Amino acid sequence: MAPSSKSEKDYNKQKAQRKHKDHVVKLLMHGKLSGQFSQRLFRKLPPRVCVPLKNIVSEEFLRAGHIFLGFTKCGRYVLSYTSDCGEDDDFSFYIYHLFWWEFNLHSRLRQVHHVRLFAGEEIYSDLYLTVCEWPNDHSKIVIFGFNTRSSSSVLMNLMMSDENNRDIYITVASMPPPKPCSYCCPVPSATTIRTGSGECLEHGYMLNSRYQVVYPFPTFQPAFQLKKDQVIFLNTSYSLVACAISLCPGKQGQSSQILYTKRAVLSTQATAYVSLTSSASSSSLPQGSPESRLPLSRPALIPSSPSQSQAAVRAREFAANLFKRAQGGRGGGGGKETENQQETKPGDKAINVESRKEEGEDERRTSLPQASTSGLSHNSHQCPEHVMSPESSSSSPSSPPTPSSSQEVGPSEPGYVNYLRLHYCLQQPGAAEQNPGGAGGYEDDKVQLPFTVTDLKGRNLQLVTGPHRGQTVCVEQLTLDFEYLINEVIRSDAAWASQFCSFSDYDVVILEVCPETNTVMINIGLLLLAFSNSDEEHCRPNTYHSNLQVSWDLNTGICCTVGVGDLTEVKGQTSGSVWSSYRKSCVNTVMKWLVPESSSRYINRMTNEALHKGSSLQVLADSDRCTWIVL
Repeated sequence: MAPSSKSEKDYNKQKAQRKHKDHVVKLLMHGKLSGQFSQRLFRKLPPRVCVPLKNIVSEEFLRAGHIFLGFTKCGRYVLSYTSDCGEDDDFSFYIYHLFWWEFNLHSRLRQVHHVRLFAGEEIYSDLYLTVCEWPNDHSKIVIFGFNTRSSSSVLMNLMMSDENNRDIYITVASMPPPKPCSYCCPVPSATTIRTGSGECLEHGYMLNSRYQVVYPFPTFQPAFQLKKDQVIFLNTSYSLVACAISLCPGKQGQSSQILYTKRAVLSTQATAYVSLTSSASSSSLPQGSPESRLPLSRPALIPSSPSQSQAAVRAREFAANLFKRAQGGRGGGGGKETENQQETKPGDKAINVESRKEEGEDERRTSLPQASTSGLSHNSHQCPEHVMSPESSSSSPSSPPTPSSSQEVGPSEPGYVNYLRLHYCLQQPGAAEQNPGGAGGYEDDKVQLPFTVTDLKGRNLQLVTGPHRGQTVCVEQLTLDFEYLINEVIRSDAAWASQFCSFSDYDVVILEVCPETNTVMINIGLLLLAFSNSDEEHCRPNTYHSNLQVSWDLNTGICCTVGVGDLTEVKGQTSGSVWSSYRKSCVNTVMKWLVPESSSRYINRMTNEALHKGSSLQVLADSDRCTWIVL
């Protein structure tokens, strides 16, 4: 029925307005509780906070091919990139540059910084790019790029014939200084573009890396892989690498170590005990002489206090074990093979459902442990560590770094991890440039990812091989070997271990990362061969699917089994359908556990996905400050 009077019309209008306001309040309250606001709430912003891009950027930059990605987390900069492939698209490599533009609501964008991405790499196809920032670390930015190998480029077809590999490119670049820095720009200028003209390590370093992944290609999950500040988790298909990049102040007593911290504490305690026994037994010897270290091989002095006897015994055993390992020459090895391990037989992982890991599988294969009664959390297999610290030395700049004596292997170090820590500084005047292999001579990609550390001009930073005062870039890698771990979990914790023959494929998904406890939860999906549990004596093994849930402690490197799935026989399914179902189950698990982050602690993420879909972004939104740039 139509309203009978003007007053009734006004009443209905007021009622509708009141209902709309209630709806907005409910949405705001929901956002306050969940930490995320609905996109529908701010779908339209007032014109005063919407800025057309063409009004703030010169036409020449748009014609030059700048692709604008979005705002940085601080709201100070807008990022764009260019990809130059030369005049001949079929036989030219792509060169990527990332640009920082200073944003002011009432003025034009001003370019203040730019870097070349993935320096030194021959990129033969246009990349999917994801630019990310950590929750609270605003000193650097991560650029993740990959290709899909589905290109009509003649060069790409010549370069790559294997569709089961995918190249991954990583650049970690320091952010420009928020305030003028005298080291970055010795001569202040309002129009200076930060391109590395100064000598500033804090705002002038880059880390570049490239590796290949195989089918089923691991997904990039910024919400988990960048959840811990200064650390990026990289799934290489064969291992999970926790890579930490930090700036070490270089002051005595200040450590830049982020990963494997409990192991460092144990090593420090052992060194302190050794120093104590040495001073007690040979106080007349000069400090630092070889004789003053002899008590390592002698029976240590028994403490006079009974209350300290147990602690002293444990410390003596720990120090004696370190000395035995040092005498055995096991501290400088580069692989996983130890005296408690044996080589994997060629048939241990030779059954491939699709053409996964066919080439390069033998050299990447992990050595399997011998049978042991110890559990996974108390693994007895030891693995050497490669550590570069200021105390270590090298005979020449190009030779591999010597492991630090204070970082020897502890008695409970698991065999499925490797740890590496290297320090880099700016090139000293007159010093010859070092080998581009920024990893210090180690080339085993099962121990670490290959990487280079450079300044903004692309010059390699100098590897610190001795005492050094001043700032250094510290790069740590803690590597978890999947195949070693899978065998350990099955042998120790799987109810179907007696039926197990071999696994032919696997897919690893990160389910959660807890920065407070330094714990990573992963789910390992398996395609494996196993015998049926029937009573038939001569049955043939069948193909099964299962999954393993494992938690990884970044402080100790130790993994604990959370759960082992049952065997599900694979009948008439392709590996693609198996992995698709597996990843859907992982998404369901993640959604059940998901706790939204607060509005301030989130991973800022920008991509060029729209470009690859043949479209463009509509707006660049700075949600924290309610500002839009309309494209």
